[in-house]
Amino acid sequence: MKSSCLCALGILISVSVMGCAADPREIVIAEENQESLLEAVGNETGLTVEEVGLLTSFELRRGIADAFDVEAEPIVGRTIGEIIELERDFQAEEEARRVEEERLAEEARAREEALAAELREAILLTVYEKSFVPSNISAGRYEDHITFRTTYRNTSGKEIRAFRGSVRFTDLFGEEISNLRITIQEPIAAGAEADWNGAIEYNQFIDNHEKLRNTELENMRVQWVPRSIIFADGSQIGEQTEEP
Repeated sequence: MKSSCLCALGILISVSVMGCAADPREIVIAEENQESLLEAVGNETGLTVEEVGLLTSFELRRGIADAFDVEAEPIVGRTIGEIIELERDFQAEEEARRVEEERLAEEARAREEALAAELREAILLTVYEKSFVPSNISAGRYEDHITFRTTYRNTSGKEIRAFRGSVRFTDLFGEEISNLRITIQEPIAAGAEADWNGAIEYNQFIDNHEKLRNTELENMRVQWVPRSIIFADGSQIGEQTEEP
């Protein structure tokens, strides 16, 4: 029996050869030497760059599995070619999973935006002032706050009992800075307007808090994202929740 060696970018893998294998894909991995360090140089392996990459990825996954004491894919008795195909199939499945997750996420975002657009036809809300209020023990304020003043209008055509949603603050490039949740349980008649003032407790060690405090309102994009509206007649649109 003649031994043959394969080096895949410095990976650790062991093989035994039944006879003299001209094609490294036919090398069979054996129990007794699967942990030995093999040597080969570049193109002398007879494998393509893609195949070397697949072997490297496979071995990296095995190493991670070993590090976390997870049972790895068995390799004894398999050929190099079979391992390459195993890794190729694994990566194809991972790519298909990633594409499906992105599709589902995009569908969820589309549903959310469609819902918000429908609800914005019923309730309009605008943030018109943002301020920073430092703590003042003598005045009974023990924490710093970022405060907001908003105004909203019932454009639904009938009385609203309560509604909730969030205001999304992003920079001018669309990167999210903060998300302010709003729940209002004060009835508002059709066509009427009202104000709502809110605040978040400021933490100087949170980067987004610092950015929210220091960015002027006119230098941010402010998006009202309503989630649910309950009308005085008991009907409801948006996310179905228990009545407040």
